[in-house]
Amino acid sequence: MNPNLYDIDLIQRYLDRSLTDSEKVSLEERLKNEPLLKTMYLEHQQLIKGIRYSYLQNRLHQLRTLESALPPIHAEKKGRQVWLVTHWKQATAIAATIAFFVIGFMLWNKPATPQELYAENFKIYPNVFEPITRGETPLSKRTEAFAAYEGGNYAEAAALFNHLLTEKEEAGILMLLGNCNLVLGNTSEARNQFIKLINDFDDLDNQAKWYLGLSYLKEGDAKTAQLIFQELSNSEYSYASKAKQLLNKLD
Repeated sequence: MNPNLYDIDLIQRYLDRSLTDSEKVSLEERLKNEPLLKTMYLEHQQLIKGIRYSYLQNRLHQLRTLESALPPIHAEKKGRQVWLVTHWKQATAIAATIAFFVIGFMLWNKPATPQELYAENFKIYPNVFEPITRGETPLSKRTEAFAAYEGGNYAEAAALFNHLLTEKEEAGILMLLGNCNLVLGNTSEARNQFIKLINDFDDLDNQAKWYLGLSYLKEGDAKTAQLIFQELSNSEYSYASKAKQLLNKLD
């Protein structure tokens, strides 16, 4: 078989979800490493979407034509009138159903915006560095900072974390401060903290890349976010699978 025809057959069966598990794994690995194959896949994906949409549009057009061709409902003979009313209602109901599916198809296949993907994937990083014991009375600015973070008082926590960083730079504080700034909408400041964490510390590198990618999504920069998530997806850590899932939605 011609290699191109073989690849087309693979892609079609992949889109139909009829590949075996081993064939699916093999094809997905090739899609990552073969740009021409990835282009072919995207073209077929768009083609199928277009065919489905065109079919629904044609059905809707046919039903509208049928509806416009129906005679007026005010016929003199009662039996004829009943027949017209019944079939007019049926045609209208079918047309409404098709319209519903057309609109649903368009909405279902509408890609998520970067901001929507950010909102879907952002979860505040937990305070695993200095957890506050319930009922504990803050005795220092440091304890107050972590307590404010756990309590959701992110503006207060950010101010206290910034003060602590002037005394000593710590990876954990940079991570939590970056999260505070993401929540508060200070995306540029958050990005600076995650970049500093990646460049200057050995700890929390993958976590920082994850939130750095999210910070670009929050600003609508999907291309830069893709580069970061692509690098993260090639790692062997827990964030790799999350990055792969997000990349699939960015394609």
